[in-house]
Amino acid sequence: MARKSRSPARLVIALAVAALLAVFLVYTAVSGTTPALQPSNLDGHTGTVSLTGKVIGPLAGDSHSDKGLQFKLHNINGVSPTIPIVYHGSVPDLFKVGRDVNLTGHLEGTAFVANALTTKCPSKYTSTTE
Repeated sequence: MARKSRSPARLVIALAVAALLAVFLVYTAVSGTTPALQPSNLDGHTGTVSLTGKVIGPLAGDSHSDKGLQFKLHNINGVSPTIPIVYHGSVPDLFKVGRDVNLTGHLEGTAFVANALTTKCPSKYTSTTE
């Protein structure tokens, strides 16, 4: 009984599909990342970044107005240069001066303009064992 030989075209198509999926995965992994920075290393970055820091007062303005909610931010650990923040969007309930926050936005001149704001867990949830 003679065996049918399979066409190599099936193998070529399967390898082409696999290669295409691999290229897609690499592209989304590389292009989908947003740099995570603190105020001390924000200078000179362009495009969208994630900025983490501690809120410094005074708080001014309204996050739903044209001028936005305005405050300053410095590094979470230690004193660093402060960066003025202009935020447009919903303000989390736990947001206040002294809270650690994460903002997503871009540098516009000397101010960081943000459109996403999340607060980090308050210190009351961490252990105070010394």
